[in-house]
Amino acid sequence: MIVNERTFDTAAQFMRFLSPLKDKYWSVPYIFRGHGRASYVLAPTALRTHGPIAAGKMLGVYDPQARQVDYEIELIRLFLRGCDASGIAVPGDSPDAREQLGMESVKKLDGSHKDSWPPKALWPMLATAQHHGVPTCLLDWTRRSYVAAYFAASTALTDPGDEHLAVWALNVSDSANWKSLRYLQMPGATSQNLAAQDGVFTVSTLSATFGGGNDSTTVDRLEDVVARASQPKPILIKALLPRSQAPYLLKLCAEFGVKGSTLFPGYQGVAREVTDQAYSGIDLQSQWTEAALAEGLVPK
Repeated sequence: MIVNERTFDTAAQFMRFLSPLKDKYWSVPYIFRGHGRASYVLAPTALRTHGPIAAGKMLGVYDPQARQVDYEIELIRLFLRGCDASGIAVPGDSPDAREQLGMESVKKLDGSHKDSWPPKALWPMLATAQHHGVPTCLLDWTRRSYVAAYFAASTALTDPGDEHLAVWALNVSDSANWKSLRYLQMPGATSQNLAAQDGVFTVSTLSATFGGGNDSTTVDRLEDVVARASQPKPILIKALLPRSQAPYLLKLCAEFGVKGSTLFPGYQGVAREVTDQAYSGIDLQSQWTEAALAEGLVPK
């Protein structure tokens, strides 16, 4: 997939590009995802082949056609078991959904049924687990570009390494025709955080893993997403900003009401906002970049 890459020098330029008023870019529906490191790939956590909780690491073997599904099912079972012990209801949970997590159902997921994992009946449970940090074959996105910018800036401050942070934008105009990737929108009642962040998901089906390895599971390498595009707008856009601009990007996001206390309702969000300010290392009450003032993005 060809990625339309754009690089900006200042947080003000970055925010101006991401503005929903930019009809030149956002006249069709896009969803957005922020990365603190521009080098991070668009791969769901459960499908990554590196790291301490990767399927190959935990199972001792990586077989996308069989053991990968075993791994993902075991994780969702553990999540449900914990919710049961805590008396927490899980959206989409039902006897029928739990039956689809049974081993007999899993055994039917061979190569000829590679598009059938995960079953649609399990998507609500997977979305809830994903949004609370459990590795799944889902990837978090948001409909709001400034929310993605906030997450990119916030994580860049606590996870240094790359010279740039990034916000990805995925064109979902033709998502109904995708095969290896599905677009999932959950009700706001699923989670307060999900509602506050206007969160949505992409679901990587088992067919996305065929070929094996990290590269085959990243969204930017799923050629059927491009093949089914019906309009000329870019399918995938990657906006880059120097990591040194992260504190200023956080400030600009806050001016638009996008900050920890609004994206994570409750004490957790307030604490996150305080932490963001502490890591930023600037006076968030008064210090603005010259570019932001000059471009009129904030009042003088």
